[in-house]
Amino acid sequence: MSTSLVADLRAGREEVAGALPAEESAPLAHARDSSASERAERDRRLKATVLSYRQGPRELWAAILLDLLAPALLARIQRLRAEPPVLDEQDVRQQLVLELLRAAATMPLPAEDRYVKAALIARANHGVSRWLAREARRQMNQRPFEVVADHKR
Repeated sequence: MSTSLVADLRAGREEVAGALPAEESAPLAHARDSSASERAERDRRLKATVLSYRQGPRELWAAILLDLLAPALLARIQRLRAEPPVLDEQDVRQQLVLELLRAAATMPLPAEDRYVKAALIARANHGVSRWLAREARRQMNQRPFEVVADHKR
Protein backbone atom coordinates (compact mmCIF):
# COMPACT_ATOMS: atom_id res chain seq x y z
CA MET A 1 0.00 0.00 0.00
CA SER A 2 1.35 3.41 -0.90
CA THR A 3 1.49 6.46 1.27
CA SER A 4 -1.30 8.17 -0.68
CA LEU A 5 -4.99 7.35 -0.47
CA VAL A 6 -5.49 8.76 -3.96
CA ALA A 7 -2.81 6.46 -5.38
CA ASP A 8 -4.33 3.47 -3.60
CA LEU A 9 -7.82 4.21 -4.92
CA ARG A 10 -6.51 4.78 -8.44
CA ALA A 11 -4.53 1.53 -8.33
CA GLY A 12 -7.60 -0.37 -7.11
CA ARG A 13 -9.76 1.07 -9.89
CA GLU A 14 -7.15 0.23 -12.53
CA GLU A 15 -6.68 -3.28 -11.16
CA VAL A 16 -10.39 -3.98 -11.34
CA ALA A 17 -10.69 -2.41 -14.80
CA GLY A 18 -7.74 -4.44 -16.09
CA ALA A 19 -9.07 -7.72 -14.74
CA LEU A 20 -12.52 -7.40 -16.28
CA PRO A 21 -13.59 -8.20 -19.83
CA ALA A 22 -14.53 -5.11 -21.84
CA GLU A 23 -18.29 -5.64 -21.55
CA GLU A 24 -18.10 -6.04 -17.76
CA SER A 25 -15.96 -2.94 -17.27
CA ALA A 26 -18.75 -0.71 -18.60
CA PRO A 27 -20.09 0.12 -15.10
CA LEU A 28 -16.66 1.41 -14.14
CA ALA A 29 -16.40 3.71 -17.15
CA HIS A 30 -20.03 4.81 -16.81
CA ALA A 31 -19.66 5.70 -13.13
CA ARG A 32 -16.57 7.82 -13.84
CA ASP A 33 -18.20 9.61 -16.76
CA SER A 34 -17.36 13.25 -16.22
CA SER A 35 -20.13 14.44 -18.51
CA ALA A 36 -22.55 13.98 -15.63
CA SER A 37 -21.89 17.45 -14.31
CA GLU A 38 -25.37 17.88 -12.95
CA ARG A 39 -25.41 17.22 -9.22
CA ALA A 40 -28.68 15.28 -9.29
CA GLU A 41 -27.26 12.89 -11.88
CA ARG A 42 -24.09 12.31 -9.82
CA ASP A 43 -26.20 11.67 -6.72
CA ARG A 44 -28.37 9.20 -8.64
CA ARG A 45 -25.28 7.37 -9.91
CA LEU A 46 -23.82 7.17 -6.42
CA LYS A 47 -27.00 5.64 -5.03
CA ALA A 48 -27.15 3.21 -7.95
CA THR A 49 -23.52 2.26 -7.30
CA VAL A 50 -24.25 1.60 -3.62
CA LEU A 51 -27.19 -0.61 -4.56
CA SER A 52 -25.03 -2.45 -7.10
CA TYR A 53 -22.32 -2.88 -4.45
CA ARG A 54 -24.86 -4.58 -2.23
CA GLN A 55 -25.83 -6.99 -5.01
CA GLY A 56 -22.24 -7.76 -6.06
CA PRO A 57 -19.69 -8.50 -7.21
CA ARG A 58 -18.39 -6.40 -4.33
CA GLU A 59 -14.81 -6.35 -5.61
CA LEU A 60 -15.90 -4.47 -8.72
CA TRP A 61 -18.35 -2.13 -7.08
CA ALA A 62 -16.10 -1.36 -4.09
CA ALA A 63 -13.47 0.07 -6.41
CA ILE A 64 -16.09 2.15 -8.22
CA LEU A 65 -17.70 3.34 -5.00
CA LEU A 66 -14.38 4.32 -3.43
CA ASP A 67 -13.38 6.13 -6.60
CA LEU A 68 -16.63 8.10 -6.66
CA LEU A 69 -16.21 9.09 -3.01
CA ALA A 70 -12.46 9.77 -3.15
CA PRO A 71 -12.75 13.58 -2.77
CA ALA A 72 -15.03 13.23 0.25
CA LEU A 73 -12.75 10.58 1.76
CA LEU A 74 -9.74 12.83 1.32
CA ALA A 75 -11.52 15.72 2.99
CA ARG A 76 -12.56 13.50 5.88
CA ILE A 77 -9.14 11.90 6.36
CA GLN A 78 -7.66 15.37 6.89
CA ARG A 79 -9.80 15.78 10.00
CA LEU A 80 -9.06 12.44 11.62
CA ARG A 81 -6.10 12.21 13.97
CA ALA A 82 -4.02 9.06 14.35
CA GLU A 83 -3.14 7.65 17.79
CA PRO A 84 0.60 6.99 17.63
CA PRO A 85 2.57 4.91 18.32
CA VAL A 86 0.05 2.15 17.65
CA LEU A 87 -2.11 3.70 14.91
CA ASP A 88 -0.60 5.75 12.13
CA GLU A 89 -2.22 7.62 9.23
CA GLN A 90 -2.23 4.53 7.04
CA ASP A 91 -4.20 2.62 9.68
CA VAL A 92 -6.72 5.45 9.86
CA ARG A 93 -7.07 5.48 6.05
CA GLN A 94 -7.65 1.74 5.96
CA GLN A 95 -10.21 1.94 8.75
CA LEU A 96 -12.05 4.77 6.98
CA VAL A 97 -12.28 2.70 3.79
CA LEU A 98 -13.46 -0.31 5.79
CA GLU A 99 -16.10 1.72 7.59
CA LEU A 100 -17.29 3.28 4.33
CA LEU A 101 -17.71 -0.12 2.69
CA ARG A 102 -19.46 -1.44 5.79
CA ALA A 103 -21.84 1.53 5.72
CA ALA A 104 -22.50 1.04 2.00
CA ALA A 105 -23.32 -2.62 2.60
CA THR A 106 -25.53 -2.31 5.64
CA MET A 107 -26.92 1.11 6.44
CA PRO A 108 -30.42 2.16 5.42
CA LEU A 109 -30.11 4.55 2.50
CA PRO A 110 -31.80 7.94 2.58
CA ALA A 111 -34.90 8.22 0.42
CA GLU A 112 -33.49 11.21 -1.44
CA ASP A 113 -30.42 10.62 -3.59
CA ARG A 114 -28.77 13.90 -2.59
CA TYR A 115 -28.25 12.69 1.00
CA VAL A 116 -26.55 9.37 0.21
CA LYS A 117 -23.01 10.74 0.03
CA ALA A 118 -23.31 12.68 3.28
CA ALA A 119 -24.90 9.73 5.06
CA LEU A 120 -22.17 7.31 3.94
CA ILE A 121 -19.35 9.67 4.91
CA ALA A 122 -20.98 10.50 8.25
CA ARG A 123 -21.45 6.83 9.11
CA ALA A 124 -17.87 5.99 8.14
CA ASN A 125 -16.55 8.98 10.09
CA HIS A 126 -18.53 7.94 13.16
CA GLY A 127 -17.10 4.42 13.04
CA VAL A 128 -13.52 5.65 12.68
CA SER A 129 -13.96 8.28 15.39
CA ARG A 130 -15.23 5.67 17.83
CA TRP A 131 -12.36 3.35 16.89
CA LEU A 132 -9.82 6.12 17.51
CA ALA A 133 -11.46 7.08 20.81
CA ARG A 134 -11.26 3.46 22.01
CA GLU A 135 -7.57 3.38 21.15
CA ALA A 136 -6.95 6.68 22.96
CA ARG A 137 -8.71 5.33 26.09
CA ARG A 138 -6.74 2.11 25.88
CA GLN A 139 -3.47 4.00 25.66
CA MET A 140 -4.42 6.22 28.61
CA ASN A 141 -5.04 3.14 30.76
CA GLN A 142 -1.66 1.60 29.99
CA ARG A 143 1.23 1.96 32.37
CA PRO A 144 4.90 1.76 31.44
CA PHE A 145 6.46 -1.65 31.89
CA GLU A 146 8.91 -0.28 34.46
CA VAL A 147 6.04 0.80 36.74
CA VAL A 148 4.41 -2.62 36.50
CA ALA A 149 7.72 -4.40 37.18
CA ASP A 150 8.47 -2.21 40.23
CA HIS A 151 4.98 -2.75 41.60
CA LYS A 152 5.36 -6.56 41.48
CA ARG A 153 8.59 -6.50 43.55
